[in-house]
Amino acid sequence: MIFKPEEPQRKMIKHLQRCQVAFCVIGMGIGKTAGCLSAWMELYNNMASKGLLVIAPVRVANLTWPMEVEQWDQFRHLRVANLRTEIGRRAFIAGMAHIYVINYESIPLLLRLVEKRGGTLPYDTIIYDESTKAKNPKSRRIAMLRQELPPVRRRWALTGTPAPNSTLDLFAQVRLLDDGERLGKSFDQFKKTWFHATDFNQYNWQINDGAQARIEQKISDITITLRSSDWLTDVPDACLDDIEIRVPQDLMHKYEEFERELVLTLRDEVEITAANAAALVNKLLQFTSGAVYDADKKWHPIHDLKMKALEKLFKADKSPLLVACQFKHEQERIRKQFPMARFFSDATTPTLQQSLLVQWNDGKVPMLVAHPRSIGHGLNLQHGSARMCWTSLTYSREEYEQFIARLARRGQKRVVMIHRLMMPGTVDDVVAEVLERKKANEQGLLSALMMLESARELHLEKKIKQK
Repeated sequence: MIFKPEEPQRKMIKHLQRCQVAFCVIGMGIGKTAGCLSAWMELYNNMASKGLLVIAPVRVANLTWPMEVEQWDQFRHLRVANLRTEIGRRAFIAGMAHIYVINYESIPLLLRLVEKRGGTLPYDTIIYDESTKAKNPKSRRIAMLRQELPPVRRRWALTGTPAPNSTLDLFAQVRLLDDGERLGKSFDQFKKTWFHATDFNQYNWQINDGAQARIEQKISDITITLRSSDWLTDVPDACLDDIEIRVPQDLMHKYEEFERELVLTLRDEVEITAANAAALVNKLLQFTSGAVYDADKKWHPIHDLKMKALEKLFKADKSPLLVACQFKHEQERIRKQFPMARFFSDATTPTLQQSLLVQWNDGKVPMLVAHPRSIGHGLNLQHGSARMCWTSLTYSREEYEQFIARLARRGQKRVVMIHRLMMPGTVDDVVAEVLERKKANEQGLLSALMMLESARELHLEKKIKQK
């Protein structure tokens, strides 16, 4: 199959070829992987690049990039070396591949391989795929990457959610691209310049008046923003269905007491304690999910309300169901209650994962269960079903949006139903509200960046006409 870039991909390719440093905010389903391959291969064919390193989440590195190369005729000749394999490591040391892929957690391995090459690199272009994986400015692995690897001039970052929590998330991603040229070299200085603390211990920071527009202006020259909602007309709607679970009065009293006292006493006299407010939130999420963990990481059952609701939902429709679980105990309980269910965590190699995905997309897996982080990026599951269920929600909007996009993406023929098992009046409602607030904040950022990009394009067009 010949890859023919569509309009948003053409815009992306043009931006990548024009900018050695590029921050690509590309919505899910637009086809950023194929766009990057097209842009880089043209550089390679013109002898402007000798090799490409892709750093990505592990599933994306193992599955998405190799599968994308194999899918399109003009990329199929490219040799992909996975640095987590012995064959891939030998190819890296010998410089015998076009594309080298590795996950963020394996950055120390990358450093050792470069050392074996005597400090030289078989690539001169880096793509940071799903760059929010590098958003933590205190990450030791990212510091190693910045400080111990020989620098390359061409660096591209890809993400659909550049600021999943707040504008603070932009700093480390942009610094990874430009070494601090636009937002500074120090995260502390960045915070103190553009934000102010809202509490005595300086845990929470709020952006200063007018600072948002200044930050957006500073990064606008390297940024391209392509939202799925603006470009994709063939992605079906997603319908949200909150399944409210009636909570017995005695159980609600126990929940409220735990929330108030930070101590929960179980039937076997085991006490579960939340050390502080932050820990309490996680414990309350465990409570609503049906079990809580003690200090030894052993889980204790509290109720089976959500398991019963999941069973009712599963039986109500014969089509396959994709299930998102936050806690291991949820998967263990589903494994017992639904013997026909398949678990992504059981597919421990890329070959097994690819086989499971094929079976799912062929409609042969009645229930597929996974943590949202494990299949939240890059995997196409839209052919297997249009139903998913969250047994418990995540605070991470990136994980939330990415998981939904496994079904709600191009190629999906049906309206996607997003079922969420909710216990009203509990932390479940709070998490749902936080997700909506984070989404609204980021949409404001994306809209502003798009306006700046349009102004930049107009300015360039005027300069060209004047010449």
